[in-house]
Amino acid sequence: MKKILFIIGIAMLFIMCKSAKTASAGEEARVAKVQYKDDFRSASAKEKAAVLKELKATGANYSVIIFTQNFKGEKMAVANAKGQLYSGYALSNLKTGIADKARIDNTMDTTVYDKSDNHEVVIEAKEAQKHKFIYIMKNPGSKTPFTVTYSNTLRPL
Repeated sequence: MKKILFIIGIAMLFIMCKSAKTASAGEEARVAKVQYKDDFRSASAKEKAAVLKELKATGANYSVIIFTQNFKGEKMAVANAKGQLYSGYALSNLKTGIADKARIDNTMDTTVYDKSDNHEVVIEAKEAQKHKFIYIMKNPGSKTPFTVTYSNTLRPL
């Protein structure tokens, strides 16, 4: 009788034990939503040239990341293999819908990291080279932390 109780106790112990979840398994489900759009209202050629000149992004090897909606002052960092390209507190303007912008080198993968939520998205070099403007919108409370929109059209800022 004691052996049966002992075996049942050991069996219950094994049943109650669970394997630990890895961080990578949970992060795989949290991939950014990706869109490709050029069909929205665009800024004038003069405004586009001024933005590219301001960010020194007129060369073909540069693209511009524009943080758009739902940023509430979170610390954002943009980095690639060469180092950190941008670090700042992005705050969305309710009238324009634009939080901040930064220039990236589109010849290498770039990581955008939200330090407050510990979410990141990788902008792949092959996609960045095809598009001059990359819009990043935050999706709070969603399965996908960011929506990334690749475009060659600059929205009015």
